[in-house]
Amino acid sequence: MKRSTRAPLSRRREIVAAVAAYSATDPNPLLPPEAARLLAVMFRRSSVCQRRLEDLAADGFDRRVLPHLLRALHEAGFLSKERHGGGGAINIYHLHLPPQDQP
Repeated sequence: MKRSTRAPLSRRREIVAAVAAYSATDPNPLLPPEAARLLAVMFRRSSVCQRRLEDLAADGFDRRVLPHLLRALHEAGFLSKERHGGGGAINIYHLHLPPQDQP
């Protein structure tokens, strides 16, 4: 049975809304359109992701673009990263979504 790479709908909506809100506040956003999709893939069930770039590329992302996209998400405050191990290491990413306004 193949594991789904899609985030639950509520998680995806939360991520898309956070990225859209960020982009709306900056007239010159540094986040590419695929930023929300990458976050949804990385953090489909948890706020921690331990994956290699090659694993993310296997989910449909351009391997050459991934480092730039991850850096942009880090600079925007959506991610923090820990290096784990040596060459070919798995990075540990932490998701940081802004708190949602409560009605």
